[in-house]
Amino acid sequence: MDETDLDLRKIFGVLHRQMRLIIITFLIVVGIVTVVAFALTPSYTSSALVLVDPRSKNLLDPQAELTSAGADSARIDSEVELARSDSVLIRVTEEEDLVSDDEFGVSLGTTARLFALLRLAQPALPTGIDALNETLSNLRGAISVQRRGLTYLISISARSESPEKAANLANAVANAYINEQLASKVNSILASRNILQARIAQARQAIVASEETYDTFIDENIANIAQNPGNAGLASMQARIGQLEQARTRTAALATDVETSLASEDWNTLVASLQSDALETLNQQREDLTRSIAGETDNPAQIDLRNELAQIEDRLRQQATAEISNLRGTVQASQGEEEALRQTIRQEILSSELSTDVLARLYELQQNAELARSQYQTLLSRSQDLEAQVDLQLADSRIASPALPPQSPAFPNKSLILALAGILAAALGVALAFLYENLIGGFASEEQMESVLRVPVASVIPREKQKSEKDSLSDLVVHSPLSVFAESVRRARASIEQALRITRQVKEEGRGNVIMVTSTEPNEGKTTFALSLARTCALAGQSVLLIDCDLRKPSVHRQLNLAPSHGLLEFLTSSDTDITIQSVLSRDEQSGVTAILGARRSDLPTDQLLSGAAFLRLINSARRSFDTVILDTPPIGPVVDGLYISAEADVIAFITRWSHTSQQEALRSITSLAAAKRPEAQIVTILNQQAQVGRSYQRRYSGYYSYSS
Repeated sequence: MDETDLDLRKIFGVLHRQMRLIIITFLIVVGIVTVVAFALTPSYTSSALVLVDPRSKNLLDPQAELTSAGADSARIDSEVELARSDSVLIRVTEEEDLVSDDEFGVSLGTTARLFALLRLAQPALPTGIDALNETLSNLRGAISVQRRGLTYLISISARSESPEKAANLANAVANAYINEQLASKVNSILASRNILQARIAQARQAIVASEETYDTFIDENIANIAQNPGNAGLASMQARIGQLEQARTRTAALATDVETSLASEDWNTLVASLQSDALETLNQQREDLTRSIAGETDNPAQIDLRNELAQIEDRLRQQATAEISNLRGTVQASQGEEEALRQTIRQEILSSELSTDVLARLYELQQNAELARSQYQTLLSRSQDLEAQVDLQLADSRIASPALPPQSPAFPNKSLILALAGILAAALGVALAFLYENLIGGFASEEQMESVLRVPVASVIPREKQKSEKDSLSDLVVHSPLSVFAESVRRARASIEQALRITRQVKEEGRGNVIMVTSTEPNEGKTTFALSLARTCALAGQSVLLIDCDLRKPSVHRQLNLAPSHGLLEFLTSSDTDITIQSVLSRDEQSGVTAILGARRSDLPTDQLLSGAAFLRLINSARRSFDTVILDTPPIGPVVDGLYISAEADVIAFITRWSHTSQQEALRSITSLAAAKRPEAQIVTILNQQAQVGRSYQRRYSGYYSYSS
């Protein structure tokens, strides 16, 4: 059998022995997780898919649709961050009124509720910016925005206790993100337009200034220029321009005055300003009707007069508007004539013979005016283009798939939770089984016992059932000498005898061997083993004395079905010479073992008795009279008596109950015995009451064992 097979046997052995612990752990963990899983409030998750299109979308440029921005991964990642930004969430909070929502809105915290319950404070819900921040925090935890791989798709997911609300929130976030994107583009264009409009005003002023500078230069130099041959008509044209400017100014002022009078319905001033016969006639009719209306009382005739007055005033207003339009037309015509004359003068001057300085200055002024007009036209064209783009903007993203209410909750996934809980519970159960087997619980194998206690294991004794309360398991040594139990005791005796060979090297010849049998705790089977060992030695031809040294709780007499009147306690405590060693000796008729039994329990501490001179004389006398002296001592854990007795033992047989005795307690007892015993004395251990050994041996070596009836 290879090492791997042995390891597997150990593992399966641990699992088999600790199956009850594993099952209990599994049921407890799975039960708790099941209760928690069904107690959790279900939450639903719904997702909307948004497609980001990075291409240019200028509708005024047909070629722009064919231009792609390329696979800009950073751009898509930036859009993901923008989609879950606070500006988008604030817009959703306002549109959906989440501040007053039961799930995402403001609510009292755990501390505030506790104070309110204990009447330590009167909590109040947060308001204003605090309420908005709390709502944003709740919403931020329920919204998830992720990019789908390396695609242009963005998944916007929302989690809520209601499937409809989850879908609404996912769609609301998607729409808010797209609206924010569109608003950002529009605001950017408007900001550019506003900058251009400010520059347009400056460009317009530059045109006016350049034209005025040009005209001023001509006006200042017209006299000198007109003296040249062929330029005689320039002066008359310049004078005509002056006349036109004066007439235009008067006409524009008259139009302004008429407009003011018309707006205030000052008909007299209006007629006086225009000096029109038609208007004068209409105004005279208006005044006559006004006097007639003032002399009439309320009657149908007065109503007719008022209607007629309203009609005349409408005619006055129409006639005045027409006159104003004529005046404005006259002003424009005058401006056109002025401009034509100025252009003629400029052309005449430029084509005339001028000095180099004057000609260069004229060209410079003309070029400045042309540049100002060109710049103005460029800015004005761009501004009008931006004005058109404001209403023609398209978002760079669109909803490819809107969110729909989910049919089942995303959390908790009860099937997955229970499956994971089952796996973890089984793993925890196995871990606890190995932990209990190797650290907390008792010893389960010879190898484990030797590695922990660092003491050789003499034998492993199987667990056997008593036929009745009056019978002892040690009877199997006599009645079933070929049983597994009897063979295990004989194996222990062989190991003890091997340990005694070491002790004999320093022991006096002709002295019997003292074997101390002890354990860590009560009920580990040390008394049964002590009696079984004594009977085995007696059946092997040795003279054996068994002493029940457990003065606190003697039990050998019960297994031998004897009721002595005096025992070891009376022998050690009595000063009566009638209680001699012979008076406390008993004999086991089945095996011939001589025994000093206990008659009653001691009500006082007994350590001074077992460490006294009387007990020492008893041991020395027994060594001289018997081949083997077996001391059944109290357990080391609760009683200190065994530590004193260990100083007289040649071999200490330490009994440990299978899967019962604490490993740490057993190690502590072994350490105490090692410190109390004689240096040459040996300690051997016996693993007692092992459950599977007997049946395993019977299956494997059934031909070597038999049970007598």
